[in-house]
Amino acid sequence: MSLTGGNRNDVTQLLPLLAKVPSVAGLVGRPRRRPDVLFADRGYDHDKYRRLV
Repeated sequence: MSLTGGNRNDVTQLLPLLAKVPSVAGLVGRPRRRPDVLFADRGYDHDKYRRLV
């Protein structure tokens, strides 16, 4: 969870928030840094952010 100011655009915190996600447990080897699925508000549904994620 990440808190921002009341009038700050939430999408500015998308990448910093994803960077804080801990490693995902799984098979032996390099730990995955991204989950299989990401649930977000419709405001994040833009091609730019899909490419970055």
